[in-house]
Amino acid sequence: MGYCTPDDVRMRAVGMTEEAIPDVSSTGLNLTTLIEETTAEVEEAARAGDYEVPFDPVPERIRDLCALGALAKARQALDMVGALEGDPYWREFEAGLQRLRGADMDLGKVSVSDESVTLPADPEEWVRLAHQAVELGSVTVTDESGGVVYVEDRDAYEPGYREGMPRDYRVDHRLGRIAWLAEGRLQGGQVVKVSYDYFRWQPGRGEEAEYGGRTASPGRLWRADSAL
Repeated sequence: MGYCTPDDVRMRAVGMTEEAIPDVSSTGLNLTTLIEETTAEVEEAARAGDYEVPFDPVPERIRDLCALGALAKARQALDMVGALEGDPYWREFEAGLQRLRGADMDLGKVSVSDESVTLPADPEEWVRLAHQAVELGSVTVTDESGGVVYVEDRDAYEPGYREGMPRDYRVDHRLGRIAWLAEGRLQGGQVVKVSYDYFRWQPGRGEEAEYGGRTASPGRLWRADSAL
């Protein structure tokens, strides 16, 4: 599935009618093929920059980028331009790919609700969430019914948080993991629901102890000492 639609492409240029270049045809001259090509290029660049792909939902900036690349290729196919390198739409597309490769494009966050997680038997073990790069302070853990809300140990990045209350779990934000605390109310083997926000940029290099927030505004991602 492409990251933009033929209508997304056509709205950016005069003369890009369906009669001039159809959505689908038996030849290579159709927007569906061009969109698939640019989607693949966008994914390759995003993957190089440690973004999580495929994008779902698709950020507006990615939709725009895909449409620009498909438009440039369509203009060349219709002999409206010569070499792609001379087309301003293509130059803008290439600049966007470069920003993705350099992890320099802010694509925001995605919210996850009620992800089901089974806690390991040992409180020293971590259990993975479906995503990494979890935003500080965004994690909520409940029992299966949602009636009991457990308390995160935030002392490492928010000293004094809910002081005096029991601490039930800790979070490895960089790697997207949680672990239950023996002194809390959780226990091994328990199924819990986890809700959180994660950044689309997914740090993939193990030596990165901290995430400096190049593509996200709030603070940094904290990793537990035992994460290495």
